[in-house]
Amino acid sequence: MLIDFHTHAFPDELAGKVIPMIADKAAIRYYTEATNTSLLKSMEIAGIDMSVVLPVVTKPSQHITINETAKYINEKYFPRLLSFGGIHPDNENYREILKGLIRDGIKGIKLHPLYQGVAIDDIRNLRIIENACELGMIVVIHAGRDLSFPGDLVSPERISRMLDEIHPDKMVLAHMGSYAQWDEVYDILCGRGAYLDTSFALNPVRPMTDSEEGLKRLKENPILVPSLTQEKFIKMVKKNGVDRILFASDSPWCDQKETYELVNLCLEEKDKNAVFFENALKLLDLSGFNT
Repeated sequence: MLIDFHTHAFPDELAGKVIPMIADKAAIRYYTEATNTSLLKSMEIAGIDMSVVLPVVTKPSQHITINETAKYINEKYFPRLLSFGGIHPDNENYREILKGLIRDGIKGIKLHPLYQGVAIDDIRNLRIIENACELGMIVVIHAGRDLSFPGDLVSPERISRMLDEIHPDKMVLAHMGSYAQWDEVYDILCGRGAYLDTSFALNPVRPMTDSEEGLKRLKENPILVPSLTQEKFIKMVKKNGVDRILFASDSPWCDQKETYELVNLCLEEKDKNAVFFENALKLLDLSGFNT
């Protein structure tokens, strides 16, 4: 069994606008059209049984539509797709929004401080995370830098302060704890109790096109860094604990099949089931589930 804990899918009418725009801003390639249909096709090729879809609310007014879409995905596509909900730090009625997600059977939320423009240790995020934890929800956070949106709103230091405040037990830090800041993750975040997902960490960053211009644009991105090395990845897994690592791709920004192959190379045989599906099933409270 194989569960991808970090993917993105949009309604057809939005995907064709949003994904090319983000890709152009970062000058990176994408691997699916980021629709439900294209994600399911990618999963079939990669041998993935379930993908967790993570929406991001970039404006406070978007939460209604985004969470209605999440509910629709779960009703139509579960168990192949399982969507989390979204919330913006500026939603003053955050308690009601979170309770509504619980009523709709939605198991978690995604926060993206760089897209949302609010630091992870800001009181607006802290109160949402704390309330979500009280409700037993999973909180996934984009962690570290982002090739499309510069800033330092979710650095390992800020994440560490958030963990000191909240002590969440269902926290997932994307991109192996903080994209492009893995030394700091190893030093101050590994072993703190958060889950790390493998999304967009081991994968090479490829230009939007194979032309010289495409490569030139990518190299001009100030956040472009070498991928996480296998050696460092293995050390991080051991320090954080294999029971707190989740297989994840960040599709459409990474190819699901390639991500599986890269992660598979780094894991000891005895640890593969935990990373590829057991930890996810336990976190999602689906331990008795069988596709």
